[in-house]
Amino acid sequence: PLQCYQWLKEKIISEEGRKQQVKLKDLSPIAERLGCTLPQLAVAWCLRNEGVSSVLLGSSNPEQLIENLGAIQAIFFYPQVLPKMTSHIVNEIDNILGNKPYSKKDYRS
Repeated sequence: PLQCYQWLKEKIISEEGRKQQVKLKDLSPIAERLGCTLPQLAVAWCLRNEGVSSVLLGSSNPEQLIENLGAIQAIFFYPQVLPKMTSHIVNEIDNILGNKPYSKKDYRS
């Protein structure tokens, strides 16, 4: 059964995988400052973009589903994370990720 996950192992130990792990490590202190988990931070980061009307969440096991539902609960039912996504925080995240989404306003410049 573990052979079917060989592609995932190869992806994680690849150069790109190591770069992604560094980004996650760099994002962890931001999540801690905001009092949320990395998945909750990811959902809030997606939702703060004006071009995003919904975020699709997926899971491969019950624990991941519970975490994703916890992210939704934290953001929608107990709005703790999204209001904390100040422009300073968003810029910090965008600088770490290096994949800032562009809005319609950006194209007019």
